[in-house]
Amino acid sequence: MNNIDFLELIKFESQEIDHLFKKASIEGKGTSQEVSDRREDAFHTFLQKFFPFPYRIAKGNIIDSFQRRSQSIDGLILNPCHPHTVSAKKKHSIIFADGVDAAIELKPTLNQKKEIHRSLQQIQSVKKLRRQKFGLLEWTKKYDPEYIETAKQIPSIIFCNNSYSDLNKLFTTIVQYYVDNNIKWREQFDMIVINNRGILYNCRKNMYVNFKKEHEGLFFKKYDSQTLAVFLMWLNKFPQCDPRIGEPVLQFYYKEEIENASTDLELNKKLIDIG
Repeated sequence: MNNIDFLELIKFESQEIDHLFKKASIEGKGTSQEVSDRREDAFHTFLQKFFPFPYRIAKGNIIDSFQRRSQSIDGLILNPCHPHTVSAKKKHSIIFADGVDAAIELKPTLNQKKEIHRSLQQIQSVKKLRRQKFGLLEWTKKYDPEYIETAKQIPSIIFCNNSYSDLNKLFTTIVQYYVDNNIKWREQFDMIVINNRGILYNCRKNMYVNFKKEHEGLFFKKYDSQTLAVFLMWLNKFPQCDPRIGEPVLQFYYKEEIENASTDLELNKKLIDIG
């Protein structure tokens, strides 16, 4: 399979997520929990294809060794080092921060202020946790202390299938919430993925998202049908709980163009001072 084949395959995965989310709304109509469960199952199935066993995909709240607990998160990528804390009902009875590689909050649509605020609160609850175990080999490279602090936090993402047609509404709602509640950078999301559209990045020096050639702040990159592929790329970039042996397989199957997508610089000017 060459690069083009891989990216074409991911386009179909993106379309399938869109299809299954819409199908869940019909199949589970009248019971919001049923709709939510079906969407989560579809998303978990997708993640399991690219993070197969011994990785595991889970849902629930996370605890750290400092007695802090997050809110429930829809999609958690558990590192192979995470204990097999699965109950008879195939649900994790406990999820440890030191075994979580990434936290993904799933939303069908981000176009209501209440739902956006709730998503930001859920991500903040994850960002308050600290891992004592993190996948940086400090003796191989001199890391900035601030980046080591970042590696102790769990990469946190909001994934939605749709949002406002005018993304200014999403951006201003986020900015206003963070400003009004004085939410510091370390407790903010790393990225918001909008399926088939693009990614809203929260770019900071020594944070997980750091485009060195571009200024800091929130900015949106348009990827259209390749959005899901870029999302997978980032999931493979984040430092894991245990240091990797070798490079992630997927990194060899990306075209450089998907990282060079167009950026909305006008929106950057409006949002650069957030946080």
